[in-house]
Amino acid sequence: MLTPRPMGDIMIELQDVRKVYPRPHEDDVVALDGITLAIPSGEIHGIVGESGAGKSTLIRCLTALEKPTSGRILVDGKDLAMLSPSQLRAARRTIGMVFQGANLLDSRTAAGNIAYPLRLAKTDKEEARRRVAEMLRLVGLADRARSFPSQLSGGQRQRVGIARAMADSPSVLLCDEPTSALDTETTDQILRLLKSVRDTYGVTVLIITHEMGVVRKICDSVTLLDHGHIVATGSVADVVSDVTSPLARQIIPAPALDTEDTGGRAIIDVAFTARPGQPVGSRIIALAAELGADINAGTFETVDQVQVARLALTVPQESVSDVITQLTEAGTVAEVRA
Repeated sequence: MLTPRPMGDIMIELQDVRKVYPRPHEDDVVALDGITLAIPSGEIHGIVGESGAGKSTLIRCLTALEKPTSGRILVDGKDLAMLSPSQLRAARRTIGMVFQGANLLDSRTAAGNIAYPLRLAKTDKEEARRRVAEMLRLVGLADRARSFPSQLSGGQRQRVGIARAMADSPSVLLCDEPTSALDTETTDQILRLLKSVRDTYGVTVLIITHEMGVVRKICDSVTLLDHGHIVATGSVADVVSDVTSPLARQIIPAPALDTEDTGGRAIIDVAFTARPGQPVGSRIIALAAELGADINAGTFETVDQVQVARLALTVPQESVSDVITQLTEAGTVAEVRA
């Protein structure tokens, strides 16, 4: 059985990492620009950002498929750029990789796919059989060992991909958009599995994703990249508590509201946070009603014991200033929707 790892020490550390792609006769492409980040052992960390933010380059650097132009990348205390070829091969075996769409070998069964990295590592055959059986049980596919990828659903293929990534007992699990090709129910199953893998083995999980639901549901911390820079980073609870920050607005967005249905009334976006046992939500809703505001839409999300509320109110144009003043005095962030 794989041994759970101690949690808390820094597992992944990036120190002022830059990655520049030179282009002849054109400006260089700066994919990563001064990235400094520390991820503790046993944490689930999300990396989010739009296309071109630098997410793919970051994961290639973390797997040592690319070397940073400058700066250092340490995984479990080892500077990947300073390792010899044999040391790098050994270090890569401590990093499991889960791909978008699983990337299984079609000619191999589920068991054969899981066994493949063990064969490359020249693991003893009996030990490899034990590992494969353990991993199949871990992902709930003990009865599908002999099934080929074409005989499995998308969610089952991704489960095999996770089992394969965990087979060689990694300390880090890198997941590149692991749920983007899955439906909502299957996505939730895969996220629960990833959290169970972390809880069982203490593996550090880094998830590259554009889906904010992934961050809300399983991430302990999150980093927002934009054009190679870190815009925001921190625990998810701290990030969403700052309801005005760009990252908090992405993780828990304001509710949609059709302006054509407002009857000419102004739309005021209201955001606030609360801890368990605090009747903040009912108090704010009651205040809004007293002020003559209609609550047309609302979202209440609880993230790591922090409840974040975002409401869309409509009020008469002449009441906007007074409503915003009183809601602000009540401890909310209230602003007219642009």
